[in-house]
Amino acid sequence: MKLIKCLISFLESSSNVCLLLWMTLCVVIYAYLPNMPRIVSQPEIAVDLSMPYSEDPRQLIDLYNFEYIIEQPSCAPHTQALIMVHSAPGNVDRRSAIRQTWGRLATNSSSQSSLRLVFLFGTVADDELQSSLLAEHEQHNDLLQGNFLDGYYNLTYKHVMALKWFHTRCEQAPLLVKVDDDIFLNTPQLQHHLRHPSSPWNPLSALHSQRQLLLCAINKKDRVARSYSSKWRVGFREYPHRYYPPFCPGFAVFYSSQVVKRLYFAAQRSNFFRLDDVLVTGILSKRCNITLTDLTSYVLYPNKLKLLLKGRLDPEEYLVSWHQMSSQQIFGLGQLHGMVNTTNTVK
Repeated sequence: MKLIKCLISFLESSSNVCLLLWMTLCVVIYAYLPNMPRIVSQPEIAVDLSMPYSEDPRQLIDLYNFEYIIEQPSCAPHTQALIMVHSAPGNVDRRSAIRQTWGRLATNSSSQSSLRLVFLFGTVADDELQSSLLAEHEQHNDLLQGNFLDGYYNLTYKHVMALKWFHTRCEQAPLLVKVDDDIFLNTPQLQHHLRHPSSPWNPLSALHSQRQLLLCAINKKDRVARSYSSKWRVGFREYPHRYYPPFCPGFAVFYSSQVVKRLYFAAQRSNFFRLDDVLVTGILSKRCNITLTDLTSYVLYPNKLKLLLKGRLDPEEYLVSWHQMSSQQIFGLGQLHGMVNTTNTVK
């Protein structure tokens, strides 16, 4: 009875009623949040590459039953750059646009090309979609699929799968290029930089002089999102600091073979963290003492794209476009570079 009187007294205050409603709302929001990967803090672990390391083909970070659902043959000895594209299973139009434009120089049908193109996926729950992926692979032979579920919160598995496959099946190639499927990679310019390492303003020059390269449009002092409404929210137990270390936005990253090896070893000794670009190119690169090289001046941002389409910018002045390119824009750049016929454009 005394407890009921106390409760009535508490509710008589309007401010207390608001507080109670606010606490109830917070509980409801928390209860209906989507399931997240488990929260494990990131320890500061030094990565010593001189230590013996046993490659377990069935390990992918914290997965110990990993396997490839769709595999790829190893890279040819003449492969100079492996281009691995993060693609969602349903993005058929984007993959088609890439194959018909900048990817033409790197398709598996071009057996003598110094470039190789592979699209990365996780598994899908829809049998019809999986059948369509198998049919697409049978036609183009350029898909690589792991047995983790494909989705935004599993991008870290996809990223480290790229490092794993390159390290174990393509390590003789000097360069790994990891891109999203909504960008335009200037593959003729990439080939030129690979053939002429000492040419002026070559962003890949460190690849030949030091063999240590992690090249991207660097994000500096990016603040950690704490709001529950943000898809990038990270709790204090996951990452306690206010800012992330400098890292590479995932739309385009260039890694030398040695850097792939160091980051892959570090990832296999790391806890899972769902922001793949922050983990691999930020937290782990810092842990491995790898220096990031800025690609910004070689990125075709929207303002530069307008100049290029007006003929006021040299196509040789960029290496990769900004992300969020539509298939139509990718075809437009492909036509500008003479990669496609006008009859191949997307309507």
